[in-house]
Amino acid sequence: MSIAARNVIITGAGSGIGAATARAFSASGDRVHLFDISQERLDKVAADLDLATTHVVDVADAKKVRSAIESVDKEFGSIDVLVSNAGIFDGLAGIQDTTYELWDRIIAVNLTGSFNVIKPTSEVMLRQKSGRIITISSIAATRTLPDGLSYDTSKAGLEGMTRRLAVDLGAHGITANTVAPGVISTSILSTSRELLGDMAPKGGGDDNDSSNAQFLEMSIPARRAGQPSEVAATIHFLASVGAAYINGEVIHVDGGWIAS
Repeated sequence: MSIAARNVIITGAGSGIGAATARAFSASGDRVHLFDISQERLDKVAADLDLATTHVVDVADAKKVRSAIESVDKEFGSIDVLVSNAGIFDGLAGIQDTTYELWDRIIAVNLTGSFNVIKPTSEVMLRQKSGRIITISSIAATRTLPDGLSYDTSKAGLEGMTRRLAVDLGAHGITANTVAPGVISTSILSTSRELLGDMAPKGGGDDNDSSNAQFLEMSIPARRAGQPSEVAATIHFLASVGAAYINGEVIHVDGGWIAS
């Protein structure tokens, strides 16, 4: 007897953790609906997946997000899992380097963007009386260095929102949890600079900064950066039957950084 494919929406699916998460769900036979701001990145990810749809969406645009989610629901009849992963990084900007424009954009994508996706998705899940909502925070919500002001704030807010979602939705067969990665080998720095353009602050290192080695040695018990697939495995578990009683939690995937 075959098991019907679940419908899984993943934002920020064009690279990094989002792309790895899409591969994890696709490998288990699920249908993945990939949301990203870049059609080019979406096409590259979708090319290797069996059941996938792509949607060019800026999560900060609430109307377009709702339209895309409603189209998935209308065509496929359910939304079983939401992975709210889309996010951008502020380049280590402190209070003096954080412009109003930079603050607004980071909060709009990382925090309000998750609300924009969760709001219409939760309506579908409430109708179904089932669903899994998984947001992607960061160890930056707890350990504020070496990240920037607006990024730290957005991730801390995301964890608070997720806990409230667990309270609001738990009685309806819906769970809400957050995965908080530590240092993960992704292209978030270069991608964020591309998306922020002139708003991007100067400095902040790069994706292959050799100085990271000393930081890893001093701060992370695992003595290495994590891989997107390791975060994706945790996300995939939180959407599984075995995680049905996990709700309102922050799960760190950080090589032990939070314990050090």
